[in-house]
Amino acid sequence: MRVAVLSDIHGNLLALEAVLADLAHQGPLDHVVVAGDLVWSGPWPAEVVDRVRAVSTAVIQGNTDAFFLYHPDNTPAGKDEDRFAAQWRWMQDRLGPERAAYLAGLPFSHRISPRPAQIDADAGHDLLIVHANPHDLERAIEPRLSEGALDKLLAGSGEWAALAFGHLHIPSVRPWRGRLLVNVASVGLPMDGDPRAAYALLTWDGEQWHAAHRRVFYNVPVVTREMCTGGMPRGKHFAERLMAARYSPLEPITAG
Repeated sequence: MRVAVLSDIHGNLLALEAVLADLAHQGPLDHVVVAGDLVWSGPWPAEVVDRVRAVSTAVIQGNTDAFFLYHPDNTPAGKDEDRFAAQWRWMQDRLGPERAAYLAGLPFSHRISPRPAQIDADAGHDLLIVHANPHDLERAIEPRLSEGALDKLLAGSGEWAALAFGHLHIPSVRPWRGRLLVNVASVGLPMDGDPRAAYALLTWDGEQWHAAHRRVFYNVPVVTREMCTGGMPRGKHFAERLMAARYSPLEPITAG
């Protein structure tokens, strides 16, 4: 079984199309799953939503998708009220009510079982796909978390052999308690210093899951130009982040 997991597209249609073109050369895939954050921060929200709906096996909700559960007068915790309201209204105008409702109604997680239920009744071999972690949409599974911190964050998350996620736009693979943790990183807004689009392929070999990251070139300057000239609020800010491929050169790596 082979599964492609994409996350954090953030309205970057050119990056998404480059990833889909790369996927076409990777051989047969059993599933294509999008792990949230389809829009926000990027110039083509409606186009990205439509493309994802056309090509994916499953789509789950990210923290920015959940923003469409809010109203601009009800700002999520930690967000600047004026900035959030301006971005929300711009995105809402371009998405339209049906797409915004689609994002607001996405499920929290998706589970893939590599073995038929009649062969193996438990979920110990499953791949669980979430946005940030198995409990909420905000707390990032950071690469440098201690074993104790991971134990606390992942406690009570159920049976699974591999966990794939995004939210923190930095690729990583880490074993944990005999399981595999895979940050698939970001298609549309990488933050590890490499501006190429990122996604992951997970393969079940009959006994365990394996992960490989893919990086794909695309025309970043076209995207940054559209960010700056297309009317998107704070377009210059997001264009600078996309070009730098870092949250901030002066700050430690944290979730966006």
